Parts: sequence; structure tokens; C-alpha cells
Amino acid sequence: MKAALITRYGSPDVIRVTEVPKPTPEPGEVLVRVHAASVNRTDCGELAAPLIGRLFYGFWRPRRSIFGMDVAGVVEQVGTGVTRFRVGDRLFGMCPSRRNGAQAEYVCIPESGPITTLPASIPFDQAVLCEGAFYASATMTKLAIPGTHILVYGASGAIGSAAVQLAKVRGAEVTAAVEARHLDLARSLGADHVVDCASGEFARLGRRFDIVYDSVGKMPIRQWRRLLKPDGIFATTDRGPWSQNLLAWLGALAVRSKRVMVPLPRRSSVPQFLAELRDWMAAGRYRAVIDRTYRLDQIADAYRYVETGKKAGIVVILVAEGQGEAA
Repeated sequence: MKAALITRYGSPDVIRVTEVPKPTPEPGEVLVRVHAASVNRTDCGELAAPLIGRLFYGFWRPRRSIFGMDVAGVVEQVGTGVTRFRVGDRLFGMCPSRRNGAQAEYVCIPESGPITTLPASIPFDQAVLCEGAFYASATMTKLAIPGTHILVYGASGAIGSAAVQLAKVRGAEVTAAVEARHLDLARSLGADHVVDCASGEFARLGRRFDIVYDSVGKMPIRQWRRLLKPDGIFATTDRGPWSQNLLAWLGALAVRSKRVMVPLPRRSSVPQFLAELRDWMAAGRYRAVIDRTYRLDQIADAYRYVETGKKAGIVVILVAEGQGEAA
């Protein structure tokens, strides 16, 4: 099979699309014919692997040689003992982070992993959106309740665009802060209010938000503090430049304050979340935001684009023929 092979850390130039052995499912696993995958910030971070990251990814070289968390495809073979899926099932979800991923023609995934069936009405390329949505869900499931006013900063990225939609389906009022070129996108996601994050309008916003959610880790502490109500909460999934968000969180812990949160989703919440996400997508209440689409043999270019930090939503890798069409 063809795969985007990565055997050492570095720039996208180290990625080789080449033939590798096709995996065989172990007991309890399904072999998925990948139709679509994605390239995201997590993949780029794993490729570059700063020193602290190598504690997780492998010190001298990557522990896994094929990256890619988001996956959408068709079950081609099942291992012994598999009961959740059958050959021919369409599915989507995420590959486990410590195993080879979906940037290949085939991938094996435990049937108990973060995957579920995909309705025939949803094209494969519209379904490789789970990682961003999953990270955003940790905050929105807990804090996005009717009557809550949430500011989503960086609402055009994979996590931010997911946060806007998840907050809306849960009944919150949402203000989306984005670059000027993404104002229409933020409106299309259902945000109640949209503001250019570089404008005077944004600079004049006062203490009006119950939640400030920084989806990209770029807000200075003084900025989110002036936007929160006295009992408001700042939440983020990124430690930020110089790790200022991590330091703010540790400081809040030290004084037993709940004003700063770095929420991470619980793995036990995956099955319920994927089922909800699937139903929202089928009902038209949640959609993928696709920035660019590349073929598997163009994947190095996809990495280079994601590294620019300019993407909106997700960058899709088309792996199989017809992957952009509903079955």
C-alpha cells in the first residue's frame, strides 16, 4: 500500500510517499480502507518534535512512521472477535495516537477505539474533523449552557470553528473573534456576533463574557482578563507562547481558583461524543470547514501549508478514488 512515511524528525521534506506492507488486523481490530485523512497542527508538531515533545513521540526518531489522527473510510477486513463493525461499513473517527495513523491507504484500528459508523449521506472528506471537535468539546460540553455568553478567539481554525458550532448546538450565545478575511466564515457557522480580532471594535470590548475560549493560544493574559466578567472563566487548549496559559493555570490552581481552565477531553467520553457529532452532522447542525484538499502524493505540501498557521478549519488528504462523494 502507499503511505506517507516518516522515519525521522524534520521539515516536510523528510516525508516520503512510498510502498509499505499492508497491515493485517489483529484480534479485536478492523482494517480500514482510508478514503480521507487530514493534516493538522498536531501532525506538524509531531514532525518537528521539539525536545519536550520527544518525551511523548520518541526521543531519537518517531515511535510511529505514519501520522494522521482523523480518518474516514470503509471496513475492508475484521479481526477475530470483532462485533461492532462488519466488512463494508463506512466509519469515521480518530486513530489512536501511539499507533500508525491514517495518512496511508490502509490503517488498523481497535474496534473499541474512537471510531463509529458514518451515515451514507455524509461524504468521506466532510468527516475528517474529529480531532478539532474533540478538543473543543472538553470546554463546550462543560461550560456552554443556555444563557452563557462565550467569546471564541480564533474561531476559524479546526478547534475554533468546532467550538462555535458546539457552543451553539448547546444553546450558548457566541461571539466569534477572527481575522477580517474570516468574518463571513464565522457568520456562516452560526455565531451570534462576529468581530475582527485586529479591529478597534475588538479593542473596545469590555467585561461582557462568561467564558473566553482561546482556541489558538495567542491571547495575552491582560487581554482575556479585560474581557471576562468578574466571575468569568478563561479556557484554552494551548499553552500559548512562552507557556503563559500554562503558568496562568498553575497560578489559579495555587490559589484554588477556577477562573483559568485548560480542559482536556476524557477518553471515556469519546463514544458518546462521536455519536452526538454524527447525529448533528446528519441533521445539518454541524459541518466541516475545509480549507484545502490535497492528494496523498501531495501531502508534504499540505504539511507546509498547515505550518504557515493560515489555515481555516481542516486540511483534507484525499486517499481513495471517490472519497469526496457520498455512498
